[in-house]
Amino acid sequence: MRLLVASIAASALFTYSSAAAQAFNPEILRVWDDRAVEAFELPLAQSDRSPRYPSSQEYYALKPRVIYRSYPVYTPGREPAGYGEWLRQREPEIIFDASKLRTEKDWIQAGRIVFQSHIAFIPAPRVPELDPSLPILPDGTLPPFRPGNRYYIRQKGLIEVGLNACADCHTRIMPDGSFLEGAQGIVARPFSASVMKQVRESTPESFARRRENDWILFGAPWIQSKETFVGAMTPDQVVAQLAANHPGVFARQGTSRSHPVHVPSLIGVKDRRYLDATGLVRHRSIGDLMRYAVINMGLDTSARFGDFQPSSNPTPFGGEVGTRYSEEQLYAMAFYMYSLKPPVNPNLRDALASNGQKVFGQQGCGVCHTPPLYTNNKLTPAIGFKVPDHMRKTDNILSICIGTDPALAMSTRRGTGFYKVPSLLGVWHRNAFGHEGQAETLEEWLDAARLQGDYVPKGFHIGPGAIKGHEFGLKLSPADKRALIAFLKSL
Repeated sequence: MRLLVASIAASALFTYSSAAAQAFNPEILRVWDDRAVEAFELPLAQSDRSPRYPSSQEYYALKPRVIYRSYPVYTPGREPAGYGEWLRQREPEIIFDASKLRTEKDWIQAGRIVFQSHIAFIPAPRVPELDPSLPILPDGTLPPFRPGNRYYIRQKGLIEVGLNACADCHTRIMPDGSFLEGAQGIVARPFSASVMKQVRESTPESFARRRENDWILFGAPWIQSKETFVGAMTPDQVVAQLAANHPGVFARQGTSRSHPVHVPSLIGVKDRRYLDATGLVRHRSIGDLMRYAVINMGLDTSARFGDFQPSSNPTPFGGEVGTRYSEEQLYAMAFYMYSLKPPVNPNLRDALASNGQKVFGQQGCGVCHTPPLYTNNKLTPAIGFKVPDHMRKTDNILSICIGTDPALAMSTRRGTGFYKVPSLLGVWHRNAFGHEGQAETLEEWLDAARLQGDYVPKGFHIGPGAIKGHEFGLKLSPADKRALIAFLKSL
């Protein structure tokens, strides 16, 4: 009898748990609501140039994307026999269907699919392009988080490769060879000598297209006229910029080739109150993160910055023509980002790190990098920026400027006049420190030599030059620096 009662109780508990698991009903909001869009970004440093995005009517005229199954790309000679013909016989297979999502786990997994899926497509090359900076996986396949490293079948008989996925920038290869999803990705690398040669030998027509493309991505006529911008863009300048490409740093649209931005880790993004190095987006809810995904996948190139519109094409730059993410896809992807957890930290809180924690407290580091998030989630003004009075009432702003190079915050289309205070959580698995990723390591960041005018940074740089700003900790003794770094790496 006791066994029967226990069995009934266990069955009831299972039924209750299953019902609870099925009870997740996400509130899918209308993400591109005109009033919400007006308020989710900070004004730019030159406020009359703050972007005006396509209206909700224009946005919803785009059709929702279809997310298809993708297939691995093998290094030449390692693909299974008949693999190409097998792919050509595949029927297109849709792998995101919101009507089939029931539980939180379902939505997280679906969001991971959106995060990893590419949004633009080109015919597959006859021979896959290999990136020597990336490993070949044991089964002979290429790492999936790279443009061109996944095959897509959107039409039977046609093999394409995908471009532009969130995972391409936000997946990190860890020392043990594993992939850390949502982390600071390596993204860029210096280009080969053959690519440099192609740039130098570009025809006038092809180089003109390159100039026009860069103007769409980075142009800001209130800072530099188009004539000056394209006039300064010579083959030698482009070669120097390509050669400066650095892992963990990316010249995303709205920044610049000479002042790119380090790739942020998305682990812990749920607790960040501002998004972008310049604090461009107010992060008050999952809806703001969804809107941030919309602009970052290219909608900002069709915004109007005063009388300037980078591209008249109403579709997102780099995406399949005429498409947008559906609300369900955006929600799932943002929900997945919120679910990201940090990896196990191999750096123990030993005696040295404990001493470093004391140094951290004694130096007042916690004022800006406040535990437990190790950020106060505030903005600090760049050199030369006068904070508008109304923003002091509506935003979390520090009264001090720490002397960081103001170019990213003042001279780009994402320039708000501010830098956000970054979190120190997870610095042990990151590189390219500083908003532009000029210092490769924490050791370099805390080296006073970086302030010298003839200093050659180990992170992103185009020629010698000081890594300005954030002079806190530079005067510590070598022993205290070692201890502080040990503590930071334990976070």
